[in-house]
Amino acid sequence: MMRRYLYIFASALLLLSCTDDSYRGTVDIDGVSDEPMPVIVVVGNPDNMFISKGSGAIDSETEVWKNAPIYVYSFRKDMNTSFDLTSSENPVECLVDGSRDRNGALSGKMARIGELDSYVTWEGPEEAVYYPFNTEPYDFYAYYIDDMEISDTDFDRTTDEISFPVEIDGSQDLMSAKASLLDEQLDNSGYTDEDKANIANYAYSAYTAALNIQPVIYFKHHLVRLRFDVYPGFDETTGKKIYVDRIEVRSKTRGVFTVASRSADRMGVDFSGDDRSVGERPLLALKDRGGAELPSVDLQYAEDGIGMENVYEGTPVRIGESLLVAPDTEYQVVLTLTEVLESGRSIQNRSVTYLRTGSGSSFLPGNQYTVRFAVYGVTEVQTSVTLTPWGDGGSLDIGHDRPPVETMAGWNSMK
Repeated sequence: MMRRYLYIFASALLLLSCTDDSYRGTVDIDGVSDEPMPVIVVVGNPDNMFISKGSGAIDSETEVWKNAPIYVYSFRKDMNTSFDLTSSENPVECLVDGSRDRNGALSGKMARIGELDSYVTWEGPEEAVYYPFNTEPYDFYAYYIDDMEISDTDFDRTTDEISFPVEIDGSQDLMSAKASLLDEQLDNSGYTDEDKANIANYAYSAYTAALNIQPVIYFKHHLVRLRFDVYPGFDETTGKKIYVDRIEVRSKTRGVFTVASRSADRMGVDFSGDDRSVGERPLLALKDRGGAELPSVDLQYAEDGIGMENVYEGTPVRIGESLLVAPDTEYQVVLTLTEVLESGRSIQNRSVTYLRTGSGSSFLPGNQYTVRFAVYGVTEVQTSVTLTPWGDGGSLDIGHDRPPVETMAGWNSMK
Protein backbone atom coordinates (compact mmCIF):
# COMPACT_ATOMS: atom_id res chain seq x y z
CA MET A 1 0.00 0.00 0.00
CA MET A 2 1.07 3.54 -0.60
CA ARG A 3 2.30 5.26 2.52
CA ARG A 4 1.25 8.68 3.56
CA TYR A 5 3.36 10.52 6.06
CA LEU A 6 3.47 13.67 8.07
CA TYR A 7 6.76 15.45 7.38
CA ILE A 8 8.58 17.25 10.15
CA PHE A 9 11.87 18.87 9.33
CA ALA A 10 14.08 21.32 11.16
CA SER A 11 14.69 24.30 8.86
CA ALA A 12 17.80 26.45 8.78
CA LEU A 13 16.36 28.93 6.30
CA LEU A 14 15.47 31.42 9.02
CA LEU A 15 18.18 32.84 11.26
CA LEU A 16 17.12 34.10 14.64
CA SER A 17 18.84 36.92 16.47
CA CYS A 18 18.49 35.34 19.94
CA THR A 19 21.57 33.89 21.63
CA ASP A 20 21.64 30.38 23.04
CA ASP A 21 24.08 28.38 25.13
CA SER A 22 24.02 25.44 22.74
CA TYR A 23 25.67 27.52 19.99
CA ARG A 24 29.44 27.72 20.39
CA GLY A 25 30.70 29.44 17.22
CA THR A 26 31.23 28.52 13.57
CA VAL A 27 31.44 25.21 11.77
CA ASP A 28 34.95 24.82 10.46
CA ILE A 29 34.20 23.00 7.21
CA ASP A 30 34.91 24.54 3.80
CA GLY A 31 31.87 25.89 2.02
CA VAL A 32 29.60 25.88 5.08
CA SER A 33 28.05 29.02 6.51
CA ASP A 34 29.60 30.37 9.69
CA GLU A 35 26.21 31.65 10.92
CA PRO A 36 24.49 30.03 13.91
CA MET A 37 22.13 27.28 12.83
CA PRO A 38 18.74 27.35 14.58
CA VAL A 39 16.43 24.35 14.72
CA ILE A 40 13.04 25.36 13.34
CA VAL A 41 10.35 22.77 12.78
CA VAL A 42 7.93 22.67 9.87
CA VAL A 43 5.04 20.21 9.67
CA GLY A 44 3.82 18.85 6.35
CA ASN A 45 1.29 20.57 4.17
CA PRO A 46 -0.81 23.06 6.15
CA ASP A 47 -3.71 22.64 3.72
CA ASN A 48 -4.61 19.07 4.58
CA MET A 49 -4.59 18.70 8.33
CA PHE A 50 -6.90 19.70 11.14
CA ILE A 51 -7.02 18.80 14.78
CA SER A 52 -8.97 19.91 17.81
CA LYS A 53 -9.02 18.40 21.26
CA GLY A 54 -10.16 14.81 21.22
CA SER A 55 -11.75 15.23 17.80
CA GLY A 56 -10.39 11.99 16.42
CA ALA A 57 -7.85 10.89 13.84
CA ILE A 58 -5.55 13.14 11.87
CA ASP A 59 -5.92 12.32 8.19
CA SER A 60 -6.05 13.66 4.65
CA GLU A 61 -9.72 14.59 4.85
CA THR A 62 -8.96 17.38 7.28
CA GLU A 63 -7.56 20.84 6.85
CA VAL A 64 -5.10 22.42 9.29
CA TRP A 65 -3.41 21.49 12.55
CA LYS A 66 -4.75 24.59 14.28
CA ASN A 67 -2.40 25.28 17.16
CA ALA A 68 -1.89 21.54 17.70
CA PRO A 69 0.97 20.63 20.06
CA ILE A 70 3.76 18.18 19.34
CA TYR A 71 6.69 17.30 21.59
CA VAL A 72 10.31 17.00 20.46
CA TYR A 73 13.41 15.32 21.90
CA SER A 74 16.90 15.46 20.45
CA PHE A 75 19.86 13.45 21.79
CA ARG A 76 23.48 13.24 20.72
CA LYS A 77 23.93 10.28 18.37
CA ASP A 78 26.24 8.32 20.61
CA MET A 79 25.77 4.91 22.24
CA ASN A 80 27.03 6.41 25.50
CA THR A 81 24.32 9.08 25.56
CA SER A 82 21.74 8.44 28.26
CA PHE A 83 18.09 9.33 27.66
CA ASP A 84 17.64 10.06 31.36
CA LEU A 85 19.78 13.20 31.07
CA THR A 86 17.75 16.36 30.56
CA SER A 87 18.79 19.34 28.47
CA SER A 88 18.98 21.55 31.56
CA GLU A 89 21.46 19.07 33.08
CA ASN A 90 23.51 18.39 29.97
CA PRO A 91 22.64 20.41 26.82
CA VAL A 92 25.42 18.67 24.87
CA GLU A 93 23.98 15.17 25.23
CA CYS A 94 20.32 16.26 25.27
CA LEU A 95 19.90 19.09 22.78
CA VAL A 96 16.12 19.42 23.09
CA ASP A 97 13.55 18.51 25.72
CA GLY A 98 11.03 20.26 27.94
CA SER A 99 13.56 21.09 30.66
CA ARG A 100 14.82 23.93 28.47
CA ASP A 101 11.69 25.80 29.54
CA ARG A 102 10.89 24.38 32.95
CA ASN A 103 13.29 22.83 35.46
CA GLY A 104 12.44 19.23 36.13
CA ALA A 105 10.32 18.78 33.00
CA LEU A 106 10.77 15.32 31.52
CA SER A 107 8.58 15.68 28.42
CA GLY A 108 9.73 16.63 24.97
CA LYS A 109 9.92 20.34 24.26
CA MET A 110 6.48 21.52 23.20
CA ALA A 111 5.96 23.17 19.84
CA ARG A 112 2.76 24.32 18.17
CA ILE A 113 1.80 24.24 14.53
CA GLY A 114 0.71 27.64 13.23
CA GLU A 115 -2.80 28.33 12.00
CA LEU A 116 -1.70 30.28 8.91
CA ASP A 117 1.46 28.47 7.84
CA SER A 118 3.38 25.26 8.39
CA TYR A 119 6.07 26.72 10.63
CA VAL A 120 6.21 25.46 14.17
CA THR A 121 6.92 27.75 17.07
CA TRP A 122 8.62 26.49 20.19
CA GLU A 123 6.56 26.91 23.34
CA GLY A 124 8.00 28.29 26.54
CA PRO A 125 10.49 31.04 27.32
CA GLU A 126 13.21 29.55 25.09
CA GLU A 127 11.80 30.24 21.65
CA ALA A 128 15.06 29.60 19.77
CA VAL A 129 17.06 26.39 19.71
CA TYR A 130 20.50 26.27 18.06
CA TYR A 131 22.71 23.39 17.06
CA PRO A 132 26.04 23.24 18.94
CA PHE A 133 29.13 24.61 17.26
CA ASN A 134 30.58 21.40 15.84
CA THR A 135 29.64 18.54 13.55
CA GLU A 136 28.38 16.35 16.40
CA PRO A 137 25.22 14.65 15.05
CA TYR A 138 21.91 14.39 16.89
CA ASP A 139 18.90 12.09 16.68
CA PHE A 140 15.43 13.65 16.66
CA TYR A 141 12.24 12.17 18.07
CA ALA A 142 8.72 13.62 18.14
CA TYR A 143 5.39 12.50 19.50
CA TYR A 144 1.77 13.61 19.46
CA ILE A 145 -0.74 12.81 22.23
CA ASP A 146 -3.76 14.91 21.21
CA ASP A 147 -5.31 16.46 24.34
CA MET A 148 -3.88 13.95 26.82
CA GLU A 149 -2.27 15.45 29.89
CA ILE A 150 0.87 13.65 31.07
CA SER A 151 2.55 14.80 34.28
CA ASP A 152 6.31 14.76 34.87
CA THR A 153 5.87 12.03 37.46
CA ASP A 154 4.46 9.75 34.73
CA PHE A 155 7.62 9.81 32.61
CA ASP A 156 10.08 6.95 32.82
CA ARG A 157 13.40 8.10 31.35
CA THR A 158 16.08 5.41 31.34
CA THR A 159 19.45 5.06 29.67
CA ASP A 160 17.90 3.67 26.49
CA GLU A 161 14.35 5.05 26.18
CA ILE A 162 11.55 7.32 27.34
CA SER A 163 8.01 6.15 28.04
CA PHE A 164 4.87 6.99 30.02
CA PRO A 165 1.48 5.37 30.70
CA VAL A 166 -1.55 6.36 28.62
CA GLU A 167 -5.27 5.64 28.85
CA ILE A 168 -7.20 6.16 25.62
CA ASP A 169 -10.85 7.18 25.34
CA GLY A 170 -11.48 6.42 21.65
CA SER A 171 -11.12 9.99 20.41
CA GLN A 172 -7.38 10.65 20.75
CA ASP A 173 -4.79 10.01 18.06
CA LEU A 174 -1.34 8.86 19.25
CA MET A 175 1.67 9.20 16.94
CA SER A 176 5.46 9.25 17.14
CA ALA A 177 8.56 8.73 15.03
CA LYS A 178 12.33 9.08 14.78
CA ALA A 179 14.07 10.97 11.99
CA SER A 180 16.06 9.06 9.39
CA LEU A 181 18.27 10.38 6.60
CA LEU A 182 16.56 9.89 3.24
CA ASP A 183 18.17 8.82 -0.01
CA GLU A 184 16.57 11.79 -1.75
CA GLN A 185 18.35 14.13 0.65
CA LEU A 186 21.62 12.91 -0.81
CA ASP A 187 20.34 13.09 -4.39
CA ASN A 188 22.10 16.30 -5.35
CA SER A 189 24.36 16.46 -8.39
CA GLY A 190 26.48 19.04 -6.61
CA TYR A 191 27.47 16.62 -3.85
CA THR A 192 30.72 14.73 -4.17
CA ASP A 193 31.15 11.29 -2.65
CA GLU A 194 33.00 12.98 0.20
CA ASP A 195 30.09 15.39 0.72
CA LYS A 196 27.65 12.50 0.90
CA ALA A 197 29.85 10.67 3.37
CA ASN A 198 30.05 13.79 5.55
CA ILE A 199 26.28 14.27 5.40
CA ALA A 200 25.68 10.67 6.45
CA ASN A 201 28.18 10.99 9.29
CA TYR A 202 27.03 14.39 10.56
CA ALA A 203 23.26 14.13 10.23
CA TYR A 204 21.82 15.94 12.00
CA SER A 205 24.02 18.85 13.07
CA ALA A 206 24.89 22.45 12.33
CA TYR A 207 26.78 21.12 9.32
CA THR A 208 23.77 19.43 7.72
CA ALA A 209 21.46 22.28 8.72
CA ALA A 210 23.75 24.72 6.90
CA LEU A 211 23.35 22.55 3.81
CA ASN A 212 19.57 22.63 4.33
CA ILE A 213 19.50 18.90 5.01
CA GLN A 214 17.07 18.57 7.86
CA PRO A 215 15.78 15.77 10.07
CA VAL A 216 12.66 14.35 8.46
CA ILE A 217 10.20 12.57 10.73
CA TYR A 218 7.43 10.34 9.42
CA PHE A 219 4.78 10.26 12.11
CA LYS A 220 3.20 6.84 12.53
CA HIS A 221 -0.25 6.13 13.93
CA HIS A 222 -0.16 3.70 16.84
CA LEU A 223 -3.88 2.99 17.14
CA VAL A 224 -6.47 1.21 15.00
CA ARG A 225 -9.09 3.42 13.36
CA LEU A 226 -12.65 2.13 13.08
CA ARG A 227 -15.20 3.90 10.89
CA PHE A 228 -18.86 2.96 10.71
CA ASP A 229 -21.23 2.76 7.72
CA VAL A 230 -24.86 1.70 8.01
CA TYR A 231 -26.74 0.33 4.98
CA PRO A 232 -30.54 0.46 5.27
CA GLY A 233 -31.98 -2.88 4.17
CA PHE A 234 -35.64 -1.88 4.16
CA ASP A 235 -37.75 0.06 1.65
CA GLU A 236 -40.61 2.51 1.91
CA THR A 237 -43.23 -0.25 1.72
CA THR A 238 -42.26 -1.41 5.21
CA GLY A 239 -43.10 1.94 6.78
CA LYS A 240 -40.16 1.55 9.15
CA LYS A 241 -38.53 4.54 10.85
CA ILE A 242 -35.23 3.42 12.35
CA TYR A 243 -32.59 5.56 14.09
CA VAL A 244 -28.97 4.84 15.03
CA ASP A 245 -28.58 6.09 18.61
CA ARG A 246 -25.17 4.87 19.66
CA ILE A 247 -22.17 2.82 18.55
CA GLU A 248 -19.74 1.54 21.18
CA VAL A 249 -16.65 -0.68 21.09
CA ARG A 250 -14.97 -2.53 23.93
CA SER A 251 -11.22 -1.97 23.70
CA LYS A 252 -8.10 -2.19 25.79
CA THR A 253 -7.44 1.32 27.05
CA ARG A 254 -4.35 1.15 29.29
CA GLY A 255 -0.97 1.16 27.63
CA VAL A 256 2.63 2.33 27.81
CA PHE A 257 3.74 4.80 25.14
CA THR A 258 7.46 4.63 24.28
CA VAL A 259 8.22 7.91 22.51
CA ALA A 260 12.01 7.69 22.19
CA SER A 261 14.24 4.65 22.14
CA ARG A 262 17.71 3.63 21.07
CA SER A 263 15.91 0.77 19.28
CA ALA A 264 13.35 2.54 17.08
CA ASP A 265 11.27 -0.62 16.68
CA ARG A 266 10.39 -0.40 20.39
CA MET A 267 8.63 2.93 19.87
CA GLY A 268 4.84 2.87 20.00
CA VAL A 269 2.08 1.98 22.44
CA ASP A 270 2.17 -1.37 24.25
CA PHE A 271 -1.26 -2.48 25.53
CA SER A 272 -0.14 -5.96 26.63
CA GLY A 273 -0.38 -4.97 30.29
CA ASP A 274 -4.14 -4.44 29.98
CA ASP A 275 -5.18 -8.03 30.63
CA ARG A 276 -8.90 -7.46 31.13
CA SER A 277 -11.08 -9.85 29.13
CA VAL A 278 -13.06 -8.51 26.17
CA GLY A 279 -16.26 -8.36 28.21
CA GLU A 280 -14.56 -6.50 31.07
CA ARG A 281 -13.11 -3.73 28.95
CA PRO A 282 -14.75 -0.29 28.92
CA LEU A 283 -17.15 0.67 26.16
CA LEU A 284 -15.75 3.52 24.07
CA ALA A 285 -18.53 5.58 22.52
CA LEU A 286 -18.33 6.89 18.96
CA LYS A 287 -18.40 10.69 18.79
CA ASP A 288 -19.45 13.07 16.05
CA ARG A 289 -17.01 15.29 14.14
CA GLY A 290 -15.20 17.71 16.44
CA GLY A 291 -15.73 15.49 19.47
CA ALA A 292 -19.42 16.32 19.94
CA GLU A 293 -21.88 13.77 21.26
CA LEU A 294 -23.32 11.57 18.54
CA PRO A 295 -26.87 12.62 17.59
CA SER A 296 -29.51 10.04 16.65
CA VAL A 297 -29.24 9.38 12.92
CA ASP A 298 -32.39 8.77 10.88
CA LEU A 299 -31.89 5.87 8.47
CA GLN A 300 -33.78 6.72 5.32
CA TYR A 301 -35.27 3.69 3.63
CA ALA A 302 -33.31 2.02 0.87
CA GLU A 303 -34.06 2.20 -2.83
CA ASP A 304 -36.47 -0.37 -4.25
CA GLY A 305 -34.79 -3.71 -4.87
CA ILE A 306 -32.20 -3.41 -2.12
CA GLY A 307 -32.52 -6.55 -0.06
CA MET A 308 -30.66 -9.34 1.66
CA GLU A 309 -28.22 -10.12 -1.14
CA ASN A 310 -27.40 -6.67 -2.51
CA VAL A 311 -27.80 -4.32 0.45
CA TYR A 312 -24.13 -3.24 0.21
CA GLU A 313 -24.80 -1.92 -3.29
CA GLY A 314 -26.93 0.79 -1.73
CA THR A 315 -25.76 4.13 -0.36
CA PRO A 316 -24.37 3.89 3.18
CA VAL A 317 -24.91 6.34 6.00
CA ARG A 318 -21.60 7.32 7.61
CA ILE A 319 -22.10 7.47 11.37
CA GLY A 320 -19.97 9.84 13.45
CA GLU A 321 -16.26 10.44 13.00
CA SER A 322 -14.24 7.38 14.02
CA LEU A 323 -13.06 5.41 17.02
CA LEU A 324 -9.36 5.02 17.77
CA VAL A 325 -8.80 1.76 19.65
CA ALA A 326 -5.96 -0.47 20.77
CA PRO A 327 -4.65 -3.03 18.26
CA ASP A 328 -6.22 -6.40 19.03
CA THR A 329 -7.48 -9.68 17.59
CA GLU A 330 -11.15 -8.92 18.24
CA TYR A 331 -13.55 -6.25 19.47
CA GLN A 332 -17.02 -6.36 20.94
CA VAL A 333 -19.25 -3.83 19.16
CA VAL A 334 -22.60 -2.61 20.46
CA LEU A 335 -25.04 -0.94 18.04
CA THR A 336 -28.06 0.73 19.65
CA LEU A 337 -31.09 1.22 17.37
CA THR A 338 -34.52 2.75 17.94
CA GLU A 339 -37.61 2.06 15.82
CA VAL A 340 -40.57 4.44 15.97
CA LEU A 341 -43.80 2.57 15.26
CA GLU A 342 -46.81 4.03 13.47
CA SER A 343 -48.54 4.28 16.84
CA GLY A 344 -45.75 6.58 18.02
CA ARG A 345 -44.37 4.01 20.43
CA SER A 346 -40.60 3.47 20.33
CA ILE A 347 -38.65 0.21 20.56
CA GLN A 348 -34.93 0.33 21.39
CA ASN A 349 -32.56 -2.63 20.98
CA ARG A 350 -28.83 -3.22 21.38
CA SER A 351 -27.12 -5.39 18.78
CA VAL A 352 -23.97 -7.03 20.16
CA THR A 353 -21.41 -8.61 17.87
CA TYR A 354 -17.70 -9.46 17.77
CA LEU A 355 -15.37 -8.22 15.04
CA ARG A 356 -12.57 -10.51 13.90
CA THR A 357 -10.55 -10.66 10.72
CA GLY A 358 -11.29 -13.66 8.53
CA SER A 359 -7.62 -14.70 8.44
CA GLY A 360 -7.34 -14.75 12.21
CA SER A 361 -4.77 -11.96 12.14
CA SER A 362 -4.87 -8.88 14.32
CA PHE A 363 -6.30 -5.44 13.69
CA LEU A 364 -3.05 -3.56 13.10
CA PRO A 365 -1.93 -0.09 14.24
CA GLY A 366 -2.03 2.51 11.50
CA ASN A 367 -4.76 0.60 9.65
CA GLN A 368 -8.32 1.72 9.16
CA TYR A 369 -11.26 -0.67 9.10
CA THR A 370 -14.73 0.24 7.93
CA VAL A 371 -17.37 -1.61 9.95
CA ARG A 372 -20.47 -2.09 7.81
CA PHE A 373 -23.88 -2.73 9.35
CA ALA A 374 -26.77 -3.92 7.18
CA VAL A 375 -29.93 -2.93 9.05
CA TYR A 376 -33.09 -4.72 7.94
CA GLY A 377 -34.97 -3.99 11.13
CA VAL A 378 -34.35 -2.95 14.69
CA THR A 379 -33.71 -6.61 15.57
CA GLU A 380 -32.17 -7.65 12.25
CA VAL A 381 -28.59 -6.49 11.77
CA GLN A 382 -25.70 -8.01 9.83
CA THR A 383 -22.07 -6.93 10.20
CA SER A 384 -18.95 -7.07 8.03
CA VAL A 385 -15.56 -5.35 8.03
CA THR A 386 -13.56 -3.87 5.16
CA LEU A 387 -9.91 -2.84 5.42
CA THR A 388 -9.53 0.70 4.08
CA PRO A 389 -6.35 2.81 3.89
CA TRP A 390 -5.48 5.35 6.57
CA GLY A 391 -2.43 7.28 7.64
CA ASP A 392 0.52 4.89 7.41
CA GLY A 393 -1.50 2.78 4.98
CA GLY A 394 -2.28 5.30 2.26
CA SER A 395 -4.82 7.89 1.22
CA LEU A 396 -8.28 8.16 2.64
CA ASP A 397 -10.39 7.78 -0.46
CA ILE A 398 -12.79 5.21 0.88
CA GLY A 399 -14.61 3.08 -1.63
CA HIS A 400 -17.29 0.44 -1.21
CA ASP A 401 -16.52 -1.66 -4.23
CA ARG A 402 -14.40 -4.23 -2.43
CA PRO A 403 -15.89 -7.34 -0.86
CA PRO A 404 -15.92 -7.18 2.93
CA VAL A 405 -13.31 -8.99 4.95
CA GLU A 406 -15.00 -12.02 6.50
CA THR A 407 -15.88 -11.44 10.16
CA MET A 408 -18.47 -12.89 12.46
CA ALA A 409 -20.85 -13.02 9.55
CA GLY A 410 -24.50 -13.75 10.07
CA TRP A 411 -27.34 -12.32 12.05
CA ASN A 412 -26.51 -10.63 15.31
CA SER A 413 -28.40 -11.72 18.40
CA MET A 414 -30.15 -8.95 20.28
CA LYS A 415 -29.05 -8.55 23.90
